[in-house]
This record gives sequence, C-alpha cells and structure tokens, in this order.
Amino acid sequence: MLSLWRYLPDMLPFGDSLDLPADLVERVNASTGAEPWFSHAFAARAQRRHVCLACRWLVRALPEGATVFEPGCGAGTNLIWLAREGLVAKGSDLVPEALDMCRRMGLYSGTPLEVWQDNGIEPRHLPDPVDGILSVNWLYHVPGASMDGFLKTWRPALKPHGVIACDAPDISYNRVRNNQYHSSDRHLPEEQRRPSEYRFRLSRADMERIAADNGFRVERYALPLRGCPRRGVYLLRRED
Repeated sequence: MLSLWRYLPDMLPFGDSLDLPADLVERVNASTGAEPWFSHAFAARAQRRHVCLACRWLVRALPEGATVFEPGCGAGTNLIWLAREGLVAKGSDLVPEALDMCRRMGLYSGTPLEVWQDNGIEPRHLPDPVDGILSVNWLYHVPGASMDGFLKTWRPALKPHGVIACDAPDISYNRVRNNQYHSSDRHLPEEQRRPSEYRFRLSRADMERIAADNGFRVERYALPLRGCPRRGVYLLRRED
C-alpha cells in the first residue's frame, strides 16, 4: 500500500509546470528560430509523466547542489526545472537554435544554464564526471541508437555510484496496430508511410539485462498509465 501511495502522486501533474508566461516562451521560440514544438514542450511539460517522473527521481536520489547533465536537452525545460529544485543543471544538444532558446529561457527564469552544442550519441566533449544524467524523450528517435550504446558512451561521465534517469518505449507498443509506421503517417497509403519514430522498444527485463551488461543496476522502475506508446521510466545506479 505504501508503494501505491508513493506511485499515485508521481503520476499526477502537480509541481511539474514551469509556469512561464506563454507569450514569453513563444517570443523567444520565434526569435531564436527553434522548432515551434519547443513552445509546446514548455506549456505541456506537466502532462508528460515519463519526463517529469525521471526528473523527480533524480532530485530524490541526489543531494542539493549535485550536478546533473542532460544530453539532448533541447530548449531546457527539464534543466530549468532541475535547477529550481536545487541541482546544478548542465546539458548539450545538437541544434544551435534550441540551445539559444535554452540559454535565454534559463536567464528569463532566473536559472542560468551551462549548455553547449554536441551530439548525444557520439559526443566530442563529455562533461567532467557528474552525479546524475538525464536522458528522456529523444534517444529512441535516433536511427541506429541503442540503450546499450548510450550507457557505454555516458558511463565515463558519471561519478562512481551516480545515477541515470531515462525512459524507453515499452515493448507492449509492438502489439499496437501499425506500430511499425510513423504515427503521423497512419492515414497515408502504406507505400507512403515512414518507419516508426520509435526506433527501439524495451521491456523491464531488457533494461535490466542491458544495465547489468554495462555496470548498472535498475534501482527504480515505473510504467505511467498514459501515453502511446507507454514509456518505461528507469533510475539506473552505476555499480563500482
């Protein structure tokens, strides 16, 4: 029963909104030339439970003032939230316009952010070892990417016994009709559809095996009820 009472509040969108003026977000979005999707990312953050849960777990797992790094940080929605919760938040992204928006939104929100341009799959510059790493809502969209490769790449950037909070589409998505096609293309004739944007899907057992192979253990796991595909959320602890 205790675990249920702890699980349910995590699934509710309370305390996860950034509460930044929508007109400000949209102006910064337009002025930087970042993808319009980033305005939605700010407005709808609290509804994206797989994202918010991973961030909450990082805050609970780490002491105040600990450093977290987010490859694929986009326009900084998660970094701003983590900084407000007392962590030192840094990140990287491949898209310069997103980073420009990230820096500006950090300043507007009173949480200046250290971010730089880099590829989260094949980074040129790993940060000095940090206490925590966040990876949500991007890795499984990259052709050729894998959770195994991600853990191999980023383990050296994590302090001993540090944590990674991440998500992955659950393997149950394989049972959804037309899951092999891009979700935006399902109305098109089959020959015109693109491959699914969800390039890999993992069960909890898959993640436990991949984590163990790379010197981690799964410390926490949840599968939020909403979303298609549903995304498993994981907290991995580096074992040394």
